[in-house]
Amino acid sequence: MGPGKQYVGRREKDNGELIQRFFVVGIFVLLVFSLPSAVRAGTKNKKVAKEETGSVLFWPPPPDATRIEFVQTFSSPKDFGWKRSLWQKFVEWAKAEGDASRLRQPSSVAVDSKGRLIIADTGAHNVKIYDPQKKSVKFIRGYKDKQFGSPVSVALDGEDNIYVSDSSAGRVLCFKPDGHFKDFIGGEEGAFKRPAAIAFNPTNQLLYVVDTVRPRIFAYSLDGRLIREFGERGGGPGQFNFPTFITVDREGRLYINDTLNFRVEVFTADGEFIREMGGNGDGGGSQARSKGLAIDSDGHLFVADALFSTVQIFDQEGRLLLNFGDAGSRNGEFYIPSGITIDGSDRVFVADPFQGRVEIFQYLRDDQVKPRLAPSGGGQ
Repeated sequence: MGPGKQYVGRREKDNGELIQRFFVVGIFVLLVFSLPSAVRAGTKNKKVAKEETGSVLFWPPPPDATRIEFVQTFSSPKDFGWKRSLWQKFVEWAKAEGDASRLRQPSSVAVDSKGRLIIADTGAHNVKIYDPQKKSVKFIRGYKDKQFGSPVSVALDGEDNIYVSDSSAGRVLCFKPDGHFKDFIGGEEGAFKRPAAIAFNPTNQLLYVVDTVRPRIFAYSLDGRLIREFGERGGGPGQFNFPTFITVDREGRLYINDTLNFRVEVFTADGEFIREMGGNGDGGGSQARSKGLAIDSDGHLFVADALFSTVQIFDQEGRLLLNFGDAGSRNGEFYIPSGITIDGSDRVFVADPFQGRVEIFQYLRDDQVKPRLAPSGGGQ
């Protein structure tokens, strides 16, 4: 067969497939709009049975009083009651796409004043906004005409503006609460080599950016001006070897994960070194492969441990108080946990990126502790 006939054959085949797809589309639209309203209403009101989770998961085990309780895990807004419309399902089918609302590789979570969950989904190259109250989902896919390369961290200021660290692009971006692009932090060309975690400090209204490669910490005003920077490569006090995560306590102190020095360093808001905690090792309290950091209302430091797939809790002096979770795929288990955030109600959100989900726990303060007299099925 000659080249011309081959081309005509392929073109006829492509046209046939296109006609077939349009035919299916036409039938689909016809069926949708010809369905009796009673049938559509019945489908809308159909109840879906929920799987019972059984025993409550809690830590530590009895007879000690409970300080951490498992709440739920989610990997999609459907876990909060959101439902894709028939039209959305059809569009995804027509584009040969899966469920775009589902988490692929969440690395960072933030909770705004309205209870919305802002999630940096590195694997999907976007930021998802889940609203459990309104049962809705929105997407931030990029800025101007550019798509995110590797969104690894999100943070919020006091006005619920959303800040995103796009690591591979070397940029930190600011978006309005509705997801519309607002401004660059550090300039449009990007002032960073490899921005990792970011954190807003309400005590001085500055946004802190961890640059892993330099390695250095930058503090910016919310209008994008560089206010201060600190840190250099090394293993001494105030030095870093590939810093990654950062969090801020109520007094404005900074806690920075100094990854390859196997420690967490604590600084004032001005960047003055205070102390360090942790160290290399495989025992409790070590920082061999620590990741996300967060502070609860009592000032305890939560550290995600990727080596043992658990979360460790320390007091202000660096003493290990408790760890919760274990390696696995069930509720309350992790596989290389990443970012952590704690909201105003002491709910603990742990990103479990390689299992495409976020797990929620509840920290119980002294006036909320639950004594347990004997082991019960879900105790860990």
